[in-house]
Amino acid sequence: MSYSLEQLQQASRLFFDLLRRKVISLDDPAAVECLQDAGAYDALQYVAKEGGCRVMNSGQRLHLLVNPLGSVFATNFTQLKNKYSRIERKAHLHTINIIILVFLAEMDQDETHFKPGQDSMSYIQIADQVSSLFQVWMQMDEDGRFSKQWQLDIQAMNKVWTNLYMQTKSQEESDLLSRGAGSRIGLIHEGMKILEEEHLVFISDNEKRIFPRDELYERMRYLYHDVDRYKELKALIGRTLAEKEGVIHATD
Repeated sequence: MSYSLEQLQQASRLFFDLLRRKVISLDDPAAVECLQDAGAYDALQYVAKEGGCRVMNSGQRLHLLVNPLGSVFATNFTQLKNKYSRIERKAHLHTINIIILVFLAEMDQDETHFKPGQDSMSYIQIADQVSSLFQVWMQMDEDGRFSKQWQLDIQAMNKVWTNLYMQTKSQEESDLLSRGAGSRIGLIHEGMKILEEEHLVFISDNEKRIFPRDELYERMRYLYHDVDRYKELKALIGRTLAEKEGVIHATD
């Protein structure tokens, strides 16, 4: 399909705006201009595809999604390491991925229970759940089969996690919570900053909590729910935490 110069200009303006802002409301003038012309919107998808990206329309917003491979805009490990001081090696990145998945799994319980502005997690809650995961997973990975089965380097991630110091609930309540280097809270903050920069969460410094934005629920509904790897790991995290909680209650 051929596009007019005006359609390509509209598509390019919106594409580079999406690159900068990640998510744009359909009511935004730049989006309205492009969406009113089917050819311009088709050109937007073409420009995105050529850049190794795609545009997702949730019905309320446009999301720019970067393909992990083959995109000039993909963020690789070296770029993340340079951008986030806490990501010292790939094991840190893998641990951050688990941290993000723990948060997503908690928020993604049931579509009928999505509560933007109400659902949230504290840094301490995320840390407790990550600790529980690694404790159970390490017990299941004595011979390395669990890591191989799930394609997760449990040993390396657990080493990263256990080498970081943990702050207490009392420190959180007394406003002494630190996100500095060497702390689990610091690594959690790096993971949440990645989501924040994608405009998917809001980090409340006063409450020391992470709140999901509407954009996150749209991303889960229209993208993550179609990704097998996400669904498998989300289910694994849910089962592990449920079983861990069940054991604790059984011993009470």
